[in-house]
Amino acid sequence: MTGTLDAPAEELELQSSDLGVHTGLTGFGDAWLAGTAEGRLRYTERDGFLFVSAVVPPSVRYAEAVRALYIELFALTKRAGYPTICRLWHYLGDINGPTVDGLEVYRDFCVGRALAFEEVPAAMPPASAVGSAHEGVTVCLLATRTGRLTTIENPTQVPAYRYPAEHGPKPPSFSRAGYLDRPEGGMLFLSGTASITGHRTAHPGDLDGQLDVTFSTIASVVHGRNLARHGIRAHYGLGDFDRVTAYVRHAADLAAVDAACRVAFGTRTVVRLHRANLCRSELLVEVEGVIS
Repeated sequence: MTGTLDAPAEELELQSSDLGVHTGLTGFGDAWLAGTAEGRLRYTERDGFLFVSAVVPPSVRYAEAVRALYIELFALTKRAGYPTICRLWHYLGDINGPTVDGLEVYRDFCVGRALAFEEVPAAMPPASAVGSAHEGVTVCLLATRTGRLTTIENPTQVPAYRYPAEHGPKPPSFSRAGYLDRPEGGMLFLSGTASITGHRTAHPGDLDGQLDVTFSTIASVVHGRNLARHGIRAHYGLGDFDRVTAYVRHAADLAAVDAACRVAFGTRTVVRLHRANLCRSELLVEVEGVIS
């Protein structure tokens, strides 16, 4: 299945329906569409999970509005009794374009997100941030009432929250993956993963090279050796993913990315593709997924 991320309703329904596959939240997407509104936050609860969404309207800059929204999200999860945020998704209009101050929209967004984590210190959960044809910033959050989330980094990459200043005034605030340990069984949430080695883009302009690095990086993140470094007793390979979503910058590359993903992840994994701009202008593809 392919599509373009062109409206918040489509994006939110996409992610909530995806979650139904992995968490047993049958009909979760429909429940969200009929969920509770609290100010600008919309949310629904199901089987120990809380799914929240909100939109920051189009603006000439976003840092302060994103910071304020994150503070609202933190407060809601605490008030509602879902203390563990296990996944975040972000959809940014004109993600690679400039704000009125000349700062790239994605980097401006990262400033606001980082300020929120500084104000309310918390573990940085796995996350994705991709472009949308819709203006503004849409944020989706998944939190859980039970279970413990262990955030996971990758030995081949600098932690995103430690990126040097060449990547923006504030580094991105997320972990490479997160393992949710709960009585019903463990779940691994993979952040949006792209062709980045250390903190720099590998193979700019080379789709095949970027796919190779992306798949290798994902394998490294979920391998038992890496998980053991984080105190997690589990071991996974690419074929263990229930579902992956690939975001592809150029529509002409969709078929090639689809074919590569199906070879890399195998027949067990459901593969979805969407045409979307990415957080670095030189990145051509980004992949996220869940193992349950």
